[in-house]
Amino acid sequence: MKKIYDVVVVGSGPSGVHAAYPLVEAGLKVAMIDGGLKNGDDIFEKTNQFLKIKSNIKINQSLAKGGLSEVWPGICDFFNKKELTNLGLPPSEILDEYKEISNLINLELQPELNIQTQSILNADKQVYRLPITISYHCSEVIEKMKKSKNFKYIPNHLVYKFKEEEGFLELESKLINKSTVIKIKTKYLILAAGAINSTKILLRSLNLYNFKTPFLTKKLYAIVCLNTRILLMKKNTDNDKIGQVAMSNKDYFIQFYRGNPNALKKAILYIPLPENHASKLFSFIIPKIIIADVRFPTFPSREKFSFLTRNEILEISFHQTSKEINIQKNKLNKIKKKLFSLGFIPLKIITNDVTSHYSNGVPIQVKPGKLSSDKYGKLHQSKRVYLADSSIWRMLPAKPPTLTIMANARRVGKHVLKNFKINYD
Repeated sequence: MKKIYDVVVVGSGPSGVHAAYPLVEAGLKVAMIDGGLKNGDDIFEKTNQFLKIKSNIKINQSLAKGGLSEVWPGICDFFNKKELTNLGLPPSEILDEYKEISNLINLELQPELNIQTQSILNADKQVYRLPITISYHCSEVIEKMKKSKNFKYIPNHLVYKFKEEEGFLELESKLINKSTVIKIKTKYLILAAGAINSTKILLRSLNLYNFKTPFLTKKLYAIVCLNTRILLMKKNTDNDKIGQVAMSNKDYFIQFYRGNPNALKKAILYIPLPENHASKLFSFIIPKIIIADVRFPTFPSREKFSFLTRNEILEISFHQTSKEINIQKNKLNKIKKKLFSLGFIPLKIITNDVTSHYSNGVPIQVKPGKLSSDKYGKLHQSKRVYLADSSIWRMLPAKPPTLTIMANARRVGKHVLKNFKINYD
């Protein structure tokens, strides 16, 4: 019989790394199977070649070693107890894991702010600093784990499916760019390939072709504003400081940041002046421009789903209901008034269907569904399969999710340890 690992983790992003970390520290034989492509400008193009998806919105996934953490700016936020309950996660356990993860990633709770972001922070009591981790990459954590003899990193593989045998699981993975199929045996499996790809692996493994499963993401509304609070300041703001601030409530999350000058050149078209005059004016006001990145929480509906076709293409359909659209329009009007009271003049609302935040393919349920999990990420349809990414979340909060993804993955990893009668201290 081939070597049997104690646990195989699929995926090397924030969920995969932090699910694996306590298992490796506890001394279990752990393998991480990953795309492991070299990160670069063409990483998303390469990923799209291997992960076949048909969608009405643009999907961002990464098969790079370290996943999307390699391009993640490090912006974090904490979910409150109500938000965690809505996800289906136990608040007390996640709040404890927040502390552990914050230490592991060197989370900076009070980052230094530049002139512009400091002016926003002083504008209203509801505005707060976003915690930031500087230059955090999961690929570096993988290199650290590789120093342990009980950990093996297996790159250039795409996990295709698994089947459950008596006492173990057998995984089938394919080498990237080759048709070679590799079979790997493990006592337990943790899927942490991201909500989309973990769901795809499960649909294939359980032969649930053409079965519609929930899919959630968040539409982006970027409000381009003129910050009158610094309009007359002669000193330029410091672009090198990563000082971001936000405000949020149960209805929305607004992240404030400096606009990308190249992207904002498009706004010249909306200035009612000849182009040469508009350009001069724009060069003056560009340092005074602020972007209000508005996100709303997303909940399941019949118009938001994905399914795996017989020809192995995952089809994604994400459409908001007319009721949801009208509610968001009304909220945007209120947000514009709020921004004006903060000293911002809204110039243009830019909408975009592109996001890298996804959830809800295998939702947490008390009673098992056709494809569901329990609150510990254990797949109801298997005794040995767990999910450590956001595929188990019942909804998608407006706030940045990465910190919570890491905290929950660590919690799932610790829970898997209990199968070996090991408690992680």
